[in-house]
Amino acid sequence: MIAISLTACNFGVEEGPNGEVKRADNYTFNTERRDITQRVTKDQESFKGALPGEYHLAATVDVNPDRESGVDGITYEVMIDEVRMPMMNVIQTFTLDPDMFQVIDAAELFHSNVGNTYETTLRPDKEPLGLGLSRSYVLRPKSEISAEYLQNYTDVYVKISYGPEDQREEDYIHLQAKPSSRMIEYMKFWE
Repeated sequence: MIAISLTACNFGVEEGPNGEVKRADNYTFNTERRDITQRVTKDQESFKGALPGEYHLAATVDVNPDRESGVDGITYEVMIDEVRMPMMNVIQTFTLDPDMFQVIDAAELFHSNVGNTYETTLRPDKEPLGLGLSRSYVLRPKSEISAEYLQNYTDVYVKISYGPEDQREEDYIHLQAKPSSRMIEYMKFWE
């Protein structure tokens, strides 16, 4: 029996419609997940509370109540904008406080833009002007949620990495997501 091995060769950089470089690294998703999850569970102090000077970073949280089905959702969004320097191949990853597993019906709290087809490069005053990353989760029924697990619902742990492959910068930031007025009203149920 003869075994044949086929490999794909990349003879040039594949580009998107606006000249974006196509991602070729499938393994980064798992390393991002492992890195941020381990830091949140074992080394939360490595996340800075101060925002970086090179760009603006903010997070929001909103609730999506569904009165018909009774299944409510919660959406987190992390936005990077107002960059003050070129940032090549921006990878944006976030996760929530581990206590949120008691509130959210999900297998994981992690989310990243690593799965995007093309790399994102941000430059001052050039398109794209920012990079948003959001994820919606299904909330457990209100009767199953204890107020003690909601104490950290605004905690968002973010990793921003950028730069050429051999000179990656990595910023770990602990943000407080700004709750929408609808979210503030929703939280009154546990007061």
